Amino acid sequence: MLTRHVVTFLGVCRLVLVAAVPSAVALTTPAAGDDGWVLWFFVPMNMGLHLTIASAFGSRQLGTLAFSWIAPLFTIGLTTLNGLALDQRWPADWPPPWLLWPTLFAFGLTALTFAWRFWFGQLQDTRRPATSQDPPG
Repeated sequence: MLTRHVVTFLGVCRLVLVAAVPSAVALTTPAAGDDGWVLWFFVPMNMGLHLTIASAFGSRQLGTLAFSWIAPLFTIGLTTLNGLALDQRWPADWPPPWLLWPTLFAFGLTALTFAWRFWFGQLQDTRRPATSQDPPG
């Protein structure tokens, strides 16, 4: 029970981060003419990709090996590019942003996938209360 809530909390925090990073990019990038609004499309696109991966991998085992590797890597790569575009200045040089962002997004996508599994997919709590008609044992 505690594991379910901790993983769900990490998955939700991850979704907030996935929405915050491209939002910060859109807010802090100086618009070249009238094209600045295009950056806001990364927010729903990233959220949609991450929720799609979590629902696809959290609901069942996927048989297509190519999709199993390419889709999550593409999702993490796209979000990492948003993180690198944000180009936050960290207090120290360690960890470098090219290492921090993919690691953070990969662990978050894993937490989101397991949260989906806990609530909707393979790892649901399927226990039901015992009734008088159930056999003993």
